[in-house]
Amino acid sequence: MIEQLLGLDEAGPVTYFEFLLRSNWPRLVILALAAAAVAYAVYLYRKEQALTRGRRIVLGVLRAAVLALLVLLVFEPILGLEMSVKARRTLLVLLDTSESMSTRDPRQSEEELKDAALALDKVRYDDAAQLTETARAAAAAAGRIDMAKGILAHPGLRLMERLAENYTIRYFGFGERLEPTQGKGETAPDALLAAQATARFTRMGSAIAEAVDRSAGQPIAGVIVLTDGISNDGLEPLPVAQRLGERSVPIYPVALGLASAPDVAVRRLIVPDVVFHKDKVPLRVQISSGGYAGRTANLTVALDGQEIAGKLINLSGKTQFEEVLFIPETRSGNVNLEVSVAAAAGETNPANNKAARTLRVISERIKVLYVEGKPRWEYRYLRQVLLRDPRLEVKFLLTEGDRDQAISSDAYLTDFPEEAARAFHFDLIILGDVPATYFSHAQMTRIEELVQKHGGSFLMLAGGQHAPLSYIGSPVANILPVRVRTEGWQNVDDGVFPVIPEGTADSAIMTLDVPKDRNQELWARVRPMYKLPVLEGAKPAATVLATLSRGAVRAGETYPLIAWQRYGSGKSLFVGTDQLWRLRFKTGDKYHARFWGQAIQFLTLSRLLGESKRIQIATDAAEYLAGQRVAVSVNVLDETYEPVKAPAYSLYLDRTAPARSVTLVRLDAVPNIPGLYQGYFTPDQAGRYEVRAPGGDPSLANTAEFTVKESQLEQIERAMQEELLRNMADSSGGRCFTVRELPKLVETVAGEQRTSVIRRERELWDLPVAFLAVLALLGVEWLLRRKYDLV
Repeated sequence: MIEQLLGLDEAGPVTYFEFLLRSNWPRLVILALAAAAVAYAVYLYRKEQALTRGRRIVLGVLRAAVLALLVLLVFEPILGLEMSVKARRTLLVLLDTSESMSTRDPRQSEEELKDAALALDKVRYDDAAQLTETARAAAAAAGRIDMAKGILAHPGLRLMERLAENYTIRYFGFGERLEPTQGKGETAPDALLAAQATARFTRMGSAIAEAVDRSAGQPIAGVIVLTDGISNDGLEPLPVAQRLGERSVPIYPVALGLASAPDVAVRRLIVPDVVFHKDKVPLRVQISSGGYAGRTANLTVALDGQEIAGKLINLSGKTQFEEVLFIPETRSGNVNLEVSVAAAAGETNPANNKAARTLRVISERIKVLYVEGKPRWEYRYLRQVLLRDPRLEVKFLLTEGDRDQAISSDAYLTDFPEEAARAFHFDLIILGDVPATYFSHAQMTRIEELVQKHGGSFLMLAGGQHAPLSYIGSPVANILPVRVRTEGWQNVDDGVFPVIPEGTADSAIMTLDVPKDRNQELWARVRPMYKLPVLEGAKPAATVLATLSRGAVRAGETYPLIAWQRYGSGKSLFVGTDQLWRLRFKTGDKYHARFWGQAIQFLTLSRLLGESKRIQIATDAAEYLAGQRVAVSVNVLDETYEPVKAPAYSLYLDRTAPARSVTLVRLDAVPNIPGLYQGYFTPDQAGRYEVRAPGGDPSLANTAEFTVKESQLEQIERAMQEELLRNMADSSGGRCFTVRELPKLVETVAGEQRTSVIRRERELWDLPVAFLAVLALLGVEWLLRRKYDLV
């Protein structure tokens, strides 16, 4: 009644009210005027001595009320109310339509079959009887997507209809992208119920975040997600759930599928993109084998369809790594590497038992010159590694060694090459602990030109006497990826060891073994390092590959123990310790040789492949899946081999097969790294691609090639991720539901409802009821005055 009188169309229980005045007049003035009005009424009726005292009081009160009310109305009073209301909030419903949702789980137990039958409405929730043969057959044949759609349209549960009584429901499908669908009334939309599980990726975290963002400004009651929990692209779901929990937006996953579906899968191949003819190539294979612990299987390696290696492996039932060595017999060109594990009986998805990569085989040997001072421990072990590597053609120069040995052996030089042709013959110069005074300025300029203009590489292996301190201010210092300070060397505690930064844990140089924990464990063997050169830090264009477990150049800075950078058309690597030989501890030269082999190959391959141009184009991988983002970078130098400083640079992206197409890709300048540009492209079709510079002059720019394959991410993992879904629910303040728990879904979501407090302000001075009150008081007073013969 009061709400109607005040003209409020949305109201609930009043929790607070107050009177305000729009007028800026002081309150004391207003109160004084009201008091004067009351005093006038008292004075007026005090003169009416013919009336009894009670009648004078009644009439005085009526007149005082009228006058006081008129005074207040003149100063524009406002009534402020706070009311508790139940606002209609939005509930988001997301259906996973990725390929993994098409999985028909091998349901064996009665409980597994009954869960599917319940979702399909083939048996009632309150029916404890055994499944009929019809219900059993339907449950055995049902895919996860069938169960999800059965839940949405379940006539017994009526989840969507019951939720729609209190919420505005918005429906979405998701896989590669979020697809909103329009619902009609209280039921799930036909478009969602007709959806097929065909999406090649599952971006669950991204889909949930985007759905919530699309509902910005609306109060969101929660997010219901019907899914198997497999998410293989986009934002990680758990951090998204944690952020929504901070915003009081709970997630209610409905878990579909078997959490322990038996399956063997080849998840990942770790192998160089470029390999050498007749070289022993280490191949690391990541395999998962859920449900098959304790069994054995044959792992096979094939090149271009021909089996070249294999081994019998013991399956752990979890994720494991296996290493196989193979020798490519092809002299040069691209080959297809395929790794497969024999299918096991009862597998959910035998299609993911193999994986393939395209490799490039080359036969040219890498020409290395190693210049060293005294034959320290690192030199002695590294020398043997270099001599045994069939990919290398190595020359040694010992500045403080036996000159007779140099005369009697073709592997040794007596002096650093003076002629440009001899110096530029080498692909890589390794410089050890040699004083800068050994070289003439012309010789150091030759080293700089080899790297900057001829695409060669330079590696400094620091020592405890000369390198890098004695090279400050020289052309060699220009090449280094680190800044050297004049303080010399600093002592290092025995417990300090190299640490691989998170972003470089999978780098082509630093990976000695897998997984990452094992790799870091190996690097921790490099101690004690005794003393290290004092460095200012890494240069802006450098990439730090290893730091220290503790200690820094200065507070807040990272020590660049191992770092590299591009310099002109070549590359430069700095290794700040000569204690890497400690990687041999208990394992011989396996890991020590692996690091040096990977480092040398990383530094020199671009020159061997003819990519030491002024315009160097690269992609972040050689193979992609359709729909994955390709990162393209280009390092651009001008005619004087100085970095180009334009704000952007464009490249042509050609799809060469199966049908030719050309796209122009814009790359933006990378901040603080002159000459370097980066951009992105997302191919949605499989095929062979190449990236080329405008003009197409092969003497100025290389061409980067890559292959795009049809996505098989949805084939890799098929087990329902129950732990992830429960963690998402817990992190966001929601609850994860199994099929049997669905009758509690509506009650749980309803239990999360909250009331909102709204404030309303109503101007009283222009309300009809206010003037009616004045007229009513005046009318009553007039009637009483007439009754008392005062009119």
